[in-house]
Amino acid sequence: MKSSLIKGALLLRRNLVALGASFAILSFALPRLPAAPFMSPEAFAEMLTVYPYSAFMLSLVVYALFVVQSLSSREFKESVAQKETINKIRKANEANQLNARVLKRKLAPNTQQRLDNMMRESNEIVQSFLAGNKGHLKEQVVQQSLKLTTAYITLADMFRVRSSASNGERISQLAKRINSNMGIINSAKEQGIADELKRVVEADERMIESLKNERFELDKIDARLQYMESTIGMLKYNIISNLESEDILTHLESDVHEADVLNTVLNERYDERREERRVRL
Repeated sequence: MKSSLIKGALLLRRNLVALGASFAILSFALPRLPAAPFMSPEAFAEMLTVYPYSAFMLSLVVYALFVVQSLSSREFKESVAQKETINKIRKANEANQLNARVLKRKLAPNTQQRLDNMMRESNEIVQSFLAGNKGHLKEQVVQQSLKLTTAYITLADMFRVRSSASNGERISQLAKRINSNMGIINSAKEQGIADELKRVVEADERMIESLKNERFELDKIDARLQYMESTIGMLKYNIISNLESEDILTHLESDVHEADVLNTVLNERYDERREERRVRL
């Protein structure tokens, strides 16, 4: 922030105009000053040769004073802070849109449509903010909406990965294998074969239970995704209608936090289950 303030003050149009104007005025005025009574014509002529350097150095002093005045101005600081925030919002929106395009190629058509709707409404929130009034509260709401969109993309990708790993066909295959092995166990004449197949059946039953739990969690993820889609839709209406409030911001911050926690927990559980399955195999 400090470097942005200094850079902004140095490049501020008003200050650059002051630099150029003071140099032009001093370059014009200094050579036209009358010689001091005690100066000889030769000394005065020699002094005229250094006037351009004097004009430049004095104009730099004027420029520095304008820069210092800008750095001490509350209005200037707020302006720089707002520009920095707007730049962050633009970059966050661009990153979300890019990540969504990458994810879209991996999704089923119906899920692609949901992602498209989510990203369109998220982008409309940002564009409405950039085109309208930019109060501090609205800035915060838009920033949180972008964080929620980021969490949505992460959660949608997790849903995609876990859906492909826990489909109904897998459970059906395991159920058929259990039934087949139970038939063999019931008719087996050797106890060793029956015991071995019982262990296989128990492992398959645990796998089915794990897959059912996975399905339950997927339903929870899908419900959370739908809730986030609804939240972004509501925010779009509020931002366009200038109806943002502290309550909306508080609820939004809570939603973002819950989404981040959910993503972390689900990733940890998914990694644990993958490891359990790897050990069983």
